[in-house]
Amino acid sequence: NGITPLKPLTDEEKAKQRERFGVKDGRKVVSLVARLETVKGHDDFISAAKKLSDKNICFIAAGNGSREEELKNNEYVNFTGFIPDAYNLIGITDLSVNASFGTEATSISLLEGMSLGIPAVVTQYGGNPGVIEYGENGFLVPIHDGASLADKIYEVLSNDELYEKLSCGAKRIFAERFTAESY
Repeated sequence: NGITPLKPLTDEEKAKQRERFGVKDGRKVVSLVARLETVKGHDDFISAAKKLSDKNICFIAAGNGSREEELKNNEYVNFTGFIPDAYNLIGITDLSVNASFGTEATSISLLEGMSLGIPAVVTQYGGNPGVIEYGENGFLVPIHDGASLADKIYEVLSNDELYEKLSCGAKRIFAERFTAESY
């Protein structure tokens, strides 16, 4: 898959979108953009958010699906429902997550994030290992393992040197393999 890279948001646009999505106090943003279906791993995302609830991190999930009402009933993740402009959420994201365990080809939202230098923590499932190289642009974790997901999220967000390495790797790997021009 090849896509056109996202245009980075200006500082003013970022401030507006952070307010829109309820991000306060300079918190880091971890996002998951996916249909709200069991196989997309939202329960593991919520588990990771719960484990990290005492950290300065805001967890946001965008998408709609059959589990929307059920998933919104938690205090750890802000579920936005479907948003037609997911690029605005991606534009304020510090770390992307993909927790799929049942269906996953190549995640466009991961690629869009990589185009902006956003590292990711993803499950070892489907197309994820073809996009994320362990320790280069993010980390792979086992499926159904919210604790490992949380540990890697925290590892990336609490280590500025590691974050910068993964961010540079995300941009490099995107440019080498996933631009629309490379296809």
